[in-house]
Amino acid sequence: MNTNLTRSEAMSLRGVQREFRTDDGSVVLYQGDCNEIMPQLEDGSVDHVIADPPYDQRTHERARSLKNGGSDIAIDFSHLSNMQHVGEFLRISRRWVIAFCALEQLGEYKVAAGDAAWIRGGLWDRPDGTPQISGDRPGQGGEGIAIMHAPRTKKRWNAGGKRGTWRCGVDRSAVDHPTCKPLKLMCELVADFTEFGDLVADFYMGSGTTGVACIQNGRRFFGIEKEPRYFDVAVSRIREAIARTSLLEAAPKITQRSFTEAT
Repeated sequence: MNTNLTRSEAMSLRGVQREFRTDDGSVVLYQGDCNEIMPQLEDGSVDHVIADPPYDQRTHERARSLKNGGSDIAIDFSHLSNMQHVGEFLRISRRWVIAFCALEQLGEYKVAAGDAAWIRGGLWDRPDGTPQISGDRPGQGGEGIAIMHAPRTKKRWNAGGKRGTWRCGVDRSAVDHPTCKPLKLMCELVADFTEFGDLVADFYMGSGTTGVACIQNGRRFFGIEKEPRYFDVAVSRIREAIARTSLLEAAPKITQRSFTEAT
């Protein structure tokens, strides 16, 4: 049975604790566990997934930042324990699936995606990233970007022959999230991989940077975030972004087939 996700119906989905949506339906946010919610969504119900899932255990344990003089980052959410989200991303997306990861994880993403969906490993080149504090080895120069595509549709993007490297400084602003990606970087990814009016999903929404990038570039957005306090941050940032732009007025609304419960 298919269920159109009105406000009341959305709350009936397993795992949805709270919901935010704009009056025109161009932005829909759920607070809940994406691993519980995603299996209830239809195949191909979003155009693209651009997401920043948790990284592996080793990366979480060794995370450091230049904030506070090079202190440890307090990552207060769990590391990945498996790669099951990759299959769900590819099932739900009609086209591109872009996922940030540690460079060392790119091989795991390739295996999880399979030959039909794997495109290549990309790179977020961080020119001002944290140096190696111990000074006895090279510092980490960037983060991986797993680039995948749903096999059901033909590949196309907006950047021609551009290499899969995105150079952008680390965002050390006051955004309340330990692994927030720079808005400039997310805007570039949204512009390169998606079209005006497309529906972009981020199932590990965090503080909502992907959503802000979508709003600024005239894309629709569907986000899920498990942690209540980060959901609140995302809602606040997205409300502010909507107030600052008129692009959403021209974007098409989410159609009846979007965000429907699997049969």
